[in-house]
Amino acid sequence: MKNINFSLFFKINLFQSIVFFVIFLFFNERYTALSFVITLLGAISSATILYILLYVLLFVFTFSKRLVLYLSMLLFILINISLIVDLFIYKLFNFHINAMVLNILTSSDAMDSVQTGLAPIIAFLVFIVGLIGFEFFLIKKIDAMNDVSKRLLNSKLNRSITIPLILIVLSEKVSYGLASLFSKNEIVSKFKVIPLYQPLTFRRIAAKHFGFKAEEQAKYSIKTEADLNYPLEALEIKDKVEKFNIIIVASDSVKYSIMGKETTPNVKKFEEESLVFKHHFSGGNSTRFGIFSLIYGLNPTYWFSFLNANQKPVLFDVLKKLDYKIDIISSTNTNWPEFRKTCYVDVQSSIQDKFDGKPWKKDEQNMDFFLQELDTHSKEKPLFSFVFLDAPHGYSYPKTHNKYNAPEGEVNYLSITKDSEELKITEKRYKNAVYYNDMLFGKMVSKLKEKGLYDNSLIIYTSDHGQEFFEQGNFGHNTSFSKGQVHIPFVLKLPKSLEGLGLAEKINSSMTSHQDVVPSLLSLLGVTTNASKYSNGKNFFSEAYERDYIFSSNWNNNAIVTKDFTYVFSNLPNKMFSNEVRDTESYKRLENQKSNSKLILDTMNENRKFLK
Repeated sequence: MKNINFSLFFKINLFQSIVFFVIFLFFNERYTALSFVITLLGAISSATILYILLYVLLFVFTFSKRLVLYLSMLLFILINISLIVDLFIYKLFNFHINAMVLNILTSSDAMDSVQTGLAPIIAFLVFIVGLIGFEFFLIKKIDAMNDVSKRLLNSKLNRSITIPLILIVLSEKVSYGLASLFSKNEIVSKFKVIPLYQPLTFRRIAAKHFGFKAEEQAKYSIKTEADLNYPLEALEIKDKVEKFNIIIVASDSVKYSIMGKETTPNVKKFEEESLVFKHHFSGGNSTRFGIFSLIYGLNPTYWFSFLNANQKPVLFDVLKKLDYKIDIISSTNTNWPEFRKTCYVDVQSSIQDKFDGKPWKKDEQNMDFFLQELDTHSKEKPLFSFVFLDAPHGYSYPKTHNKYNAPEGEVNYLSITKDSEELKITEKRYKNAVYYNDMLFGKMVSKLKEKGLYDNSLIIYTSDHGQEFFEQGNFGHNTSFSKGQVHIPFVLKLPKSLEGLGLAEKINSSMTSHQDVVPSLLSLLGVTTNASKYSNGKNFFSEAYERDYIFSSNWNNNAIVTKDFTYVFSNLPNKMFSNEVRDTESYKRLENQKSNSKLILDTMNENRKFLK
C-alpha cells in the first residue's frame, strides 16, 4: 500500500527547499527579463533534481510508515540547514560551500578572523529550532488528517506539480544549453548563484553531429553595468612621469626548469643585464588564467565576472593616459580564449593576430610583424608591446631547429605514459620549440639595439604557464599546480634610467607572482594609488615587498602555493571534500598535513574584494 503520509511530507518539503533555492537568486544583480526567468527555472530545477535523488534513496524505507518519515525529516532538516549556511557563505565570499569553506568552518584559528557578530548566530539558531519545530508540526498535521483527505490532497498535488516540474527541468536544461552554445554570458553567468547546479551543454554534440561552430568573433563592447567594483577607486598618476618603452614577450608553456644555456641561450645572455626572478609563478596553469593574471594583476577567479562584464583592465587606461602606442601581437587567435572580451576589450584596434600556418610559422610572422613595427616606430611616443608566441604549446618548430634530434611522424599524445617512447619524443620536440622561440627573442633584442631602443626599454620575458612531463606526476598543463605547470621564467630588464633599484638579492629569494606585474609596472609609470585598490598583487619594486605564498587557479580548482606546501581546493560540488595538501617541490600528497586556514581565508577575501 502506498505510504500517503510520506508522499505528502515529501512534496511539502520539496516546496520549502525550492523557496530556499530561489532566495539565492537575489544575490545576482541586473537581470534581464529572460535571464531572470531562465535562472528561476534553474533554481527550481536544481531543487527538483535533488529531491528526485532523495526520493530514490528513501523509497527503500517506505515499507515503514514511521521510519521513513523520521529519516526523511532528518535529511530535509540537514539539507535546509546546509542551504542557509550556503546562503551565508555566498553572501560573504560569492561562492558556494566547498573545501576551502569547510576548512575554515572546522578551524578555530581561521574562525577567529571571521567576525560574524552575535545577531547572525542567534538568528541561525532560531532558524534551526523553527525548522525542526515545523517538521514535527507537519508530521503531526498529516497524521491528524483522515485517509480520504490525504488521498485527495496527494492526488491533487500529483496532478498539479508532476508535469510542470518535468517541463521546468527539461526547458531549463535546454535553455541553458542553448545559452552556452551561443555564448550568452549574460544568461550563463547568472547560474553560478544556484547551489548544486549541474549544467547541460550542447557544444560537443553540435560540433560533432551538426558541424556547428560557435561564433567566436568578439564584439567591441564595454558594459557600463556589471557586478564588479573594480577598481575600488580611480587611479591617480603623477604630473611628471618618466616614460620608457615596455615590451613583454610571453612564450606559451615555458616552465622555469627548461631554461638554460642549451635550450634558451639568448634569454640566458639577456639575463646578464636583467633581474632574474627565480621563484615566479603564474596565476593559472592554462593560458586563459595565466594571461588574465598577468594583464589584470588579479586572481583568475575573477575571470568569469570580468568576461561577463567585458571589463577592461586598468593597465591600458594608464597607458592611454600616458599616450603610449599599444600593440598586441598574438600568434593565437584572441577570440579564444576570450581575450577580446576581457584583457583587450578596449584596445582591439591594436591587435594583430591574423597569422597562418603551423604554430612556429605563426611565431615567425608574429616576430616579423613586430620587427617591422620597430622600423617605423617614432621615438617620440613610448611603446607598449605584448608579444605572445605559441610554438612550445604545440611542440612546433622548423626542421632547421631540431636541435634535440626529435624523430618525425605523428605522436598520439593521449597514449603518452611516464615511461613511453612517445614521452621522450614529445619532450625533445618541446625543447626544440622553446629553443626556436628563444631564437626569435634574440632577434628582437638585436633589433631593439640596432634601432637604439634597447636602453630606454623595460623588457620582460615570461610565459603564461608551464608544461609538465610527469616530473611531478602529471603531463601537460591544466592538470595540476605542480612547479612544472605554474613555476615559470620571469626575466626583467629595466631601462637605463631605472637601473640600480637594488632588487636583485630580494628577487632571487622571494616568491613573486603574475599578479604582481601590473602594480609593479604602474608604480614605475607614476601611479600613486595603492595597489590593493586595483589588484590582488603587490609592487615588487617596493622596499616593503614581501610574499609568503601565491595563488593560482583554473576552471574548477584553486591552489595556494607556499615554499613548502601547496594547498589545492576544488570548486566542484562533487569534490567539496577532496581538498589536498601537497609538497610544493615534489607535488606528493601529504596525508597528515593540515591546511593553513588563515591563508585560505586571506585568499577568499581577495577573491571577493572587487565584487559588489
